[in-house]
Amino acid sequence: MPRQYKWTHLAQARNFIDQVMADSESIARLCEVCSKLNKQRFTHPIYPCRDPLPCSTPPIKGAHAAFFPLGSIDEIKRRRFTCDFCKLVAEGLDKEPHLKGGCSVKESEEFCNFKLPRGVKARDPSMTHFHLPQLAVLFDPPAENRFTGPSLPWEVKAKARDPQSSHYIQVFQVKARSSAEGGGRTAASPQTEQEFLDTIGGRYVSTQVNAQLLRAWLHQCESEHGEACMPSSRLRVEQNREAAFQPTFVIDVVQWCLVDAPSNCRYVALSYVWGKAPVFRHLLENTKDLRKKNSLHSFPIPATIRDAITLVRAIGECYIWVDSLCIVQNDLKMQQTEIARMGSIYSNALFAVIAAAGDHANSGLPGIERGSREQVQKSLKFADCELLTVIDVRHTASGINDTIWAERAWTFQERVLSSRVLVFSENQAYWSCRAASHSEERALEQVRDINRRDLPFPQQPATDSLSWKRLQPLQYCSTYDDLLAGYRQRHLSYQTDMLNAFNGVSEILGALQDDAFHWGLPESLFSYAITWFFTGPSLRNNVEIPVFDSKGSKQMISIPSWSWAAWSGADPARPPFLHAGDSTGVRPVIDFDIVDGNHKLVRIKDRPMEGRPSDSVPTLWKNEQPHPLQSPTQHPVTRIGQLHFWTSLANLRVIRRWSDLGPGQVQYILLPSPDFIRDPNSHHEIVDQDFIVIAARDPGELILLAIEWKDGVAYRVGIADVKEVEWLRVKNREWRLITLG
Repeated sequence: MPRQYKWTHLAQARNFIDQVMADSESIARLCEVCSKLNKQRFTHPIYPCRDPLPCSTPPIKGAHAAFFPLGSIDEIKRRRFTCDFCKLVAEGLDKEPHLKGGCSVKESEEFCNFKLPRGVKARDPSMTHFHLPQLAVLFDPPAENRFTGPSLPWEVKAKARDPQSSHYIQVFQVKARSSAEGGGRTAASPQTEQEFLDTIGGRYVSTQVNAQLLRAWLHQCESEHGEACMPSSRLRVEQNREAAFQPTFVIDVVQWCLVDAPSNCRYVALSYVWGKAPVFRHLLENTKDLRKKNSLHSFPIPATIRDAITLVRAIGECYIWVDSLCIVQNDLKMQQTEIARMGSIYSNALFAVIAAAGDHANSGLPGIERGSREQVQKSLKFADCELLTVIDVRHTASGINDTIWAERAWTFQERVLSSRVLVFSENQAYWSCRAASHSEERALEQVRDINRRDLPFPQQPATDSLSWKRLQPLQYCSTYDDLLAGYRQRHLSYQTDMLNAFNGVSEILGALQDDAFHWGLPESLFSYAITWFFTGPSLRNNVEIPVFDSKGSKQMISIPSWSWAAWSGADPARPPFLHAGDSTGVRPVIDFDIVDGNHKLVRIKDRPMEGRPSDSVPTLWKNEQPHPLQSPTQHPVTRIGQLHFWTSLANLRVIRRWSDLGPGQVQYILLPSPDFIRDPNSHHEIVDQDFIVIAARDPGELILLAIEWKDGVAYRVGIADVKEVEWLRVKNREWRLITLG
């Protein structure tokens, strides 16, 4: 890739796209209703502001955006033949034929705010920033259909948008007046404010992606963002080892073949879904053939991979990593090694190409091959400005978050761990890094301090918190919560991949925090993490996975019941929401030992949360133990993954309650009061249940696991809590060495 890339190249590319789109110079026709729109706001679409950032001032100060009524849906569709504005609104309404109601226009919907770049001469130095609005057409449902009630957090992803609620039909942006892109600006000849603002706004998106634009995004990130995206002090996962980990193989995009990854390899990674399309795989039997020059031309490589190779070469890079070809798929030991290092593979990639369009590996990257994406952008020309329809509208149910790619569990860590991503949707490409977000349809590359949260590409708050610096304990806990909850909302084709698809996140968090993970649970937060629970139906999945010891011997081991990975949703289409822990007030009170891969008993080094030292609070139930605490090493070691620990055990008669949502939605009501009222919408039964203490919660509460027994080994079946003083009153409490499988 040329290291001295000039933004003037963007002007050439943009002029070419303008020529493609400029097929009609006719001025837009407006009906009597639409002619009353305030066209002054189209003519001057960017507004200066003196208020401090972050700013909540409306785009047009003192003039909150009015909702200008367009009339009923039937009226708008009748006017489509005489009004170009109504025609575009009607085209949006045609996609939702069941709508009943009307539409209105919000003339200055806030899109983002930004500062001028350094070196641009400001007309008024007192202006702190600028607002960039857009024109939004919204559906207005009949009053009786409006619902404004909240959704529970775990329902947001699963619940589709109510088609009769208010939402966007069309959004328009003002096309940038100039295609200069700031390319000619130098320190010796500073650009004026107006010259710069003329380069800000919408731009045409052609049917084929512009590789120069994508290359410019990468170059800007590498040359201007510094440590924000690729810090020199970036996390080295292998910092305590002799050599940094890198992929075994990469694809040479010039020679179209598989090669050994060069030392300090600069490579791009591909994130895509396999789906139901046949995916050609690297096997032990074909590894020699795949290493021959131009060999990939002769194999049935899926379209997405072929397009990604073409893209990387067009951008000017040499290597790409793709799982199906760069991991030998029938070499189980290599698979386990590379899967365990997904954190390193994606976090060390130059950027990740995300194939968010389509539902299988043959869907391709829209815009790479000619004819692979449609021209969906429309325009309205006025005497002194041009409106372009916005392709991807924020705050709608459509877009990247509703793609198959965004639903798959494997792609979760690929997005989270990539510092930079180049995303291909059905109709345009996006760039997102830790310092900027760009899209083909918006010319905003050179603005400064843009409000990223208002951009249409879905940002990743959990990703942003992974700043490649050590996290404080509470921040670590919160980040782990967000990542695990987000991951468990994704779908897996094979439950055996439950831990594999999260290994990359575990690897990076472990390296950041100098921590270890045991079956998906962080060691330093173990007492907190073992208190996980689902909101929604869940069942034990009884999955077995291969585990290799230090000698390379393989064993098939069941995921232990105390791990969240051992449980799946009762309804695969609606994953239950996983809470990574009971609360941040959890404190360790139990010493856990775990059987490792070499059948050795190892103490888990749990750490109290900052400000919540476990020794500062007396544990009365431990002080009254029947006999002195003995070493768990006296207990015979059995299965890998089992926990061994001494704790307080009791059998209680409790009310076991579950709802009609399905099996697994179980609650245990301990020591119910005499006036306990049964929920008529739930099922109840009185059972004798064994419970063990696993953690404590301030103030004065214990967290219990409900367990069942099999051949002397306990298995988790649920979770409950109880006041410590109530636990002390239980007569049949005993101190016992527990083996938790």
